[in-house]
Amino acid sequence: NGDWNELTIATATTDFTAVLPALEDVSAMVGSVIRLHGVCTAEADSRRKLTGIKLWVPGAAYVQVEEPAPQDPFSVPERPLASLGQFETVQSFNRRVRVTGTVLRHLPGHSINLAEGDHSLLVLTKERTPVKPGDRLEAVGFLGRQGGRITLSEVVYRVSGHGPEPAARPLEPQDAPEGWLDGQLVRINGVLLGGAVVGRFTQFTIQTRRKIFEATLETGSESFTLPELGSRVALTGVYAVGYDERSVADTFALRLRTPADLAVLETPSWWTRARILAFTGVLALGALLFLGWITILRRQVQRQTDQIRQQLERESKLQSELARAGKLESLGLLAGGIAHDFNNLLTVLIGNMSLLRLDAKLGADSARSLAQAEKAAARARDLTQQLLTFAKGGAPLRTAVSLPEVVREVAEFALRGAKVRCEFDLPADLWPANVDKGQIGQVVQNIVLNALQAMADGGVLNIRLANHEVGTELAGVLAPGRYVRLDFSDHGPGIAPTDLARIFDPYFTTKQKGSGLGLATVHSIVKKHGGHVTAESALGQGTTFRVWLPAAETGTPVKTETVPPIPPRATAAAGRAARVLLLDDEIFIQDLASSILRRYGYEPTAVADGQAAINEYTRARSAGQPYDLVILDLTIPGGMGGRQTMEELLKLDPAVKAIVSSGYSNDAVLSNYQAHGFRGMVSKPYDVADFAQTVAQVLKDERA
Repeated sequence: NGDWNELTIATATTDFTAVLPALEDVSAMVGSVIRLHGVCTAEADSRRKLTGIKLWVPGAAYVQVEEPAPQDPFSVPERPLASLGQFETVQSFNRRVRVTGTVLRHLPGHSINLAEGDHSLLVLTKERTPVKPGDRLEAVGFLGRQGGRITLSEVVYRVSGHGPEPAARPLEPQDAPEGWLDGQLVRINGVLLGGAVVGRFTQFTIQTRRKIFEATLETGSESFTLPELGSRVALTGVYAVGYDERSVADTFALRLRTPADLAVLETPSWWTRARILAFTGVLALGALLFLGWITILRRQVQRQTDQIRQQLERESKLQSELARAGKLESLGLLAGGIAHDFNNLLTVLIGNMSLLRLDAKLGADSARSLAQAEKAAARARDLTQQLLTFAKGGAPLRTAVSLPEVVREVAEFALRGAKVRCEFDLPADLWPANVDKGQIGQVVQNIVLNALQAMADGGVLNIRLANHEVGTELAGVLAPGRYVRLDFSDHGPGIAPTDLARIFDPYFTTKQKGSGLGLATVHSIVKKHGGHVTAESALGQGTTFRVWLPAAETGTPVKTETVPPIPPRATAAAGRAARVLLLDDEIFIQDLASSILRRYGYEPTAVADGQAAINEYTRARSAGQPYDLVILDLTIPGGMGGRQTMEELLKLDPAVKAIVSSGYSNDAVLSNYQAHGFRGMVSKPYDVADFAQTVAQVLKDERA
């Protein structure tokens, strides 16, 4: 069915549908006994009544064939009817078995009743090959259970011989149904109280001395004359027990095979029309009273069911929220580790590229290539910071930003090499936005990538920016004021209405390889900015995302990206080169930072943990060669980090000059480093100019 294979699975108690990817070849599984592993979903009608289940199986690797379909089903070992159900375990059911018995009754396309002595079996089969009572039948199918009876389902059969029609057992029904008679051919005498045609069946109501019961006969399109009510009749048929929800026998009915199974022994002599009408009236009154009583009970049950369902829905919602919170917390821990390690790698890349940029021998073409590489590395740095912001809930660091440059750069970068192209509408009088530039770049990138995936065969993505004054028309989601609105319109297949309401939910995705975090990140970032994001879509007409971002206050200067000038080398008070102690656990970052420091004339010494930094600082002071500056990495896995090291250094030397360094831009120490005794801050990845300027300012005792 399109991208999926749908398999009908029959178990001992029910049938259901299993769904596998269409790439998997499942034709060889037909007729096999299999074990499946997957995700179960329920299907319900408009009143939330369960109508079926589906099992979504990721692939053929999650299907175990426990018993392959035999080439000859009749090669399965035969089991006597008397042995069925005696020593069965859970594992015994849904297993293919072969039995032999005498046909008692055949309902074509539905079932066959077999008997062997005092033992019987209900055979469920869709085959319509005619058989008649007395035929010896060989049947192969899957052992199961229906209520309290043993059944054989999905059966194939063949006639192995012919014999006389079995004799019926005379029976006087008791008050309680007799389970051991289930499936046996019996003969019962009684009085015909009523009869009616329901579809292909004629139903009879029969009264004996101790019991009133129902009998049914499949008449189909054949004409059948109902005996006169009140007649004394003899009925020959299969005794069928009805079981309650605990598989306990509570009712029985008689299944007739042919009209000949209903024989009239005596026509009524006492029953008159008046008496029949009176009796019918009493039955009708009783039925009305019963229906009224049932209606009252159903209302009470419905009311209690609604209360229970509401309570379960509340508990389910709470459990879902707890599970979501746990997933986000786990993602936050993962993101923190990724950000730290990835920023360390980017530090080396960006730092060395910055050193290359200072090389006067660099040609024009090489300089342009290096500039493009620096931009790509900066985007990688921003992506890492946005993942950390979403997972750890960091607040945006907002400034006045001109959005056209950001939107164009990010969109073209995301679509580089793709079949999709952008058409921009960027007015010249656009207000600057009060946003975190890196986070909004992540918003643009995620929406553009979503459009790219929607238009896999290529197309045009229209991006339009406009000033927007919001009044009360968006009350409840946006405060009145000035906003910059971004519209992203693709021409893909669109989003189904059932999915459109969930696209911003974490972990929800309709893509096989999607993580479900892209649009959730967009929603999280926009809301933290005090903005709003919506999606409009129609199948076959594409999708439009609209993002409202607060505009900056009038007169606020727009932040621009400039390269700070390279500061002159700073020296110590005695005219010697300044000595710098560097703490970082990564050897390649030690090498990079030392290279930058030596390039500007400083004498660096690198250590890998906080205790080593304290020991080296103490040794140098005792030797009369104190360090003029300390650069401390904030996070040292498995050792003393920068904050604890700084606390110890302040005890040794309250005048120590120190710079804090970290790849976690959301850490509270970085946003308020002066409160912890630091005089400057540098973020990883390092930019050579920023790094050198901060070092020079701190050495001159200026606040960086």
